[in-house]
Amino acid sequence: IGGTPPYYYDWRPRDSVLFSCLNCATPRVSPLFQRAITLRVTDANGCIAEDLMTIFTEKDLQAFVPTGFTPNGDGRNDRLLVHGRAGVRVLSFRIFDRWGQLLYENSDFMVNDTDNGWDGTFRGKPAEAGTYIWSMTIQSPEEDQETQSGQTMLIR
Repeated sequence: IGGTPPYYYDWRPRDSVLFSCLNCATPRVSPLFQRAITLRVTDANGCIAEDLMTIFTEKDLQAFVPTGFTPNGDGRNDRLLVHGRAGVRVLSFRIFDRWGQLLYENSDFMVNDTDNGWDGTFRGKPAEAGTYIWSMTIQSPEEDQETQSGQTMLIR
């Protein structure tokens, strides 16, 4: 308010993938995740105004892995499955123990497939109850790829 035109706009971070333009008044901003961005405006007299803003994103959940499972043979929740939107392909799904040892790996299957999931065993023996790390790469029906990771609890 009260500046002298012309104005120079400086959006940060200077990322042409994030902003449609880096020196215009109203760029289109396309973040993939929550981001803090800064706008610095300088007028013809060299007066500077700056503001910091946070952009929150809303993403459609393509796929998810439950936070726990119970491989006890009762026919309910016995496998750690990848759930998600119909048409999403799991390119890779891996389970690691807390020391980083790979316990399970599978690839190229569709989400919600009850035949593809970790049964809670390692080398033919039941894995101990505890927290395990998972990592997966998925592909949407539109062929966008995304890598996710998290943890799950094996409950005995």
